[in-house]
Amino acid sequence: MEIFSAFAQTFQVTEFDILFFLVIFFMTLIMYYFWTLHTLYEIAFGAIVGIGIYVLLSVLLLGNGPMGTSGWLFPFPFAVVIISIAVYSVFILAVLFPLHGWLVISETTNPTVYTAQYIFVSMFLLFSLTAVIFYMIEQTYIFQVGTIFAWFRDASFYENTIRPSAVFGYMMAHKDVIVPLGVLLMLYKLLLANILNAVALSIWYNLAHIGFYRKNEDAAYRVEFHEVGWGHGGGHDAHDTHAADSHDKHGWHH
Repeated sequence: MEIFSAFAQTFQVTEFDILFFLVIFFMTLIMYYFWTLHTLYEIAFGAIVGIGIYVLLSVLLLGNGPMGTSGWLFPFPFAVVIISIAVYSVFILAVLFPLHGWLVISETTNPTVYTAQYIFVSMFLLFSLTAVIFYMIEQTYIFQVGTIFAWFRDASFYENTIRPSAVFGYMMAHKDVIVPLGVLLMLYKLLLANILNAVALSIWYNLAHIGFYRKNEDAAYRVEFHEVGWGHGGGHDAHDTHAADSHDKHGWHH
């Protein structure tokens, strides 16, 4: 604890901030040993889908003025029960998606790039999930809905240690940016990363081999079609064609 206090005084933060980043760092090392980068992406994608389900049900069942929804599809107590259950889909789907293992995402083969990408994804994932938990405990994430997270609000550790920390203040101040940023990064990885990487590699290859066609401007290119399946049906026709050509050539000489 004295070490935590020294670091906290050095960086002008609380002891919880130092402990928080140390926990994230060691959890990243543990995940690096047990999980692959592909698994981290599946966890992140499952959490994003869970957040989407929670937001959608909150808008439809509770109503939202700016979005033009009244929220009277079900009685209010029943709608609160549904949303209180849906709020846990963030963490349930984060576990179920890696177990299913259907997500297709390309991964780099360079060890250095892989490690750097793994550290960034794992730390951002842990940071974002912690931010989501704080949002739900504070009941200010999307709507004022009663959930099990409200039980932690009156805990002494939460009141006296977590709330005064710089990490908590930063997450609450940027709660409208952290989660959308994670969604955008995930969509970029799924939809645009391969396209942009292919374009970048194509440009690099053409710039690196800019003199290729000049060196081979007199070269001739020929396309040949070879029959496949000799001795299995296709080779008989080729043999007949070859015999016919030989016969024609023989007749021409005569």
